[in-house]
Amino acid sequence: MSDWPHQLLLAVELGLLLYAIFVAVTVVLERRRPAATLAWILSLILLPGVGLLAYLIIGRRKVRRSRREARRRNELARESTEKLARLDHEPPELSPQAAGLVRLALSRGAAPVRRSDEVKILPNPAEVFAAIEEAICAAQYRIHMQFYIWRDDSTGRRMIELLSERARAGVQVRLLVDEIGTLATPRRHFAPLREAGGEVASFAPLRLRLHLPRGRIDFRNHRKLVCVDGDIGFVGGINIGDEYRGVKVHGRVWNDLFVRIRGDAILGIEAMFLDDWSGATKLKVALGVGLPSSASLEAARVQPDEQTPNSTGPLVQIVPSGPDQSPDQRADNASVIAETFLAAIGTSMNRVWIVTPYFIPDGALNSTLKTAALRGVDVKIIVPNLSDNDLRFVALAARSYYDDLLAAGCQIYEYAPGMNHAKYMIIDDAVAFIGSANMDVRSLYLNYEVTAIFYDRKVTADLAAAFCDDLANADTIGVELRREVSLPWRFAEGLARLLSPLL
Repeated sequence: MSDWPHQLLLAVELGLLLYAIFVAVTVVLERRRPAATLAWILSLILLPGVGLLAYLIIGRRKVRRSRREARRRNELARESTEKLARLDHEPPELSPQAAGLVRLALSRGAAPVRRSDEVKILPNPAEVFAAIEEAICAAQYRIHMQFYIWRDDSTGRRMIELLSERARAGVQVRLLVDEIGTLATPRRHFAPLREAGGEVASFAPLRLRLHLPRGRIDFRNHRKLVCVDGDIGFVGGINIGDEYRGVKVHGRVWNDLFVRIRGDAILGIEAMFLDDWSGATKLKVALGVGLPSSASLEAARVQPDEQTPNSTGPLVQIVPSGPDQSPDQRADNASVIAETFLAAIGTSMNRVWIVTPYFIPDGALNSTLKTAALRGVDVKIIVPNLSDNDLRFVALAARSYYDDLLAAGCQIYEYAPGMNHAKYMIIDDAVAFIGSANMDVRSLYLNYEVTAIFYDRKVTADLAAAFCDDLANADTIGVELRREVSLPWRFAEGLARLLSPLL
């Protein structure tokens, strides 16, 4: 009997050892990024209860398998429209750098380069919402909208009112929102739209189950896009809520940016929406479904046999990214958008100008930015200041990267008037990125995102003008200023950085 406590202790130690080995093998076999792999192993071993619960909820990767099975059952709209209005040959105005980016995105997913009729940068919330409302009110055939956050406030209610009016007029209205992003929005908020004949769906809705969920609740749909009549579309960083419209909320004003596109390039935006809509509703839909007449098809530019381009304006590539891409599309766990970011920065010659609200670069992105600056490229990065950032922990993690970037020659600025939520990047004189993806681990590797890449000098110049306006409202973060940071703040930054692979 005297050996019983010793035997129990030995059994517990053996169990913990076997648990640690099982955890390490399981996580390593999932082939995550090294930093994320190490972070998960440490959390699972050092905090077995909390770590295991977090892993079961947000750590597993089964979504890849289930989404691949869905791919086999139904051809995705994006893939079925890949040949529509695409350019068969690389346009002669593309530089070797731009041509390489086009080929990269094409090789990693269904992202054909198409021309547009018009591209207009909307550099502030007032212009964005005015343009979206104008497009909604003029809609004749269909409205497809997708947002991560949709608030039950004056802005959200106005949008529902406008959409409901068009639905009552016979326009097909489909609204897709993310379940987590709209968790605080009551279902009754969308009731007027449904009663008017519109459709509303949630991406990856939460369900109370007696067993553990199969997928990951943190694989969220972070895309923000609007497509009206198949001819006018919007992408960018704005959500639907008072703060995104520029109304002061909780003592801060938000700034953001969208881009409006007309013409053939809209096919990529709408096909992406229909892919997400099919996944959310479990219904197979295609471009043109639900339109009232053949005339509508012609107006919406989606005739199935129409494969020749109509538009003659700026070149646009709509690039999707998400955690469900199959291995035949990519050899590792890298994001398509992350890869295009790295390739663009790595091949830049003159400038890399970035605006992002959440900046947590992984090792590859951090090294590529520093290398570009060391090559003599003008690298400027604008992020929100700590007090105005709505995610202060993320802002602290971002600051932990400042010193190395500054030492390499990068220039860092913190936006001063409020929260800058815009997400865009300018490469040299003729390549511009605008979309929903942040420069952080979550956007680049976990969320469903969309980025529009523009290969056009005028579009790039217009976006550069917006950047200069943002820069005029930002404070320079210099080496001397960083030397004044106290030890407690540096510790907080380091702690936030340590946990950043799990954010």
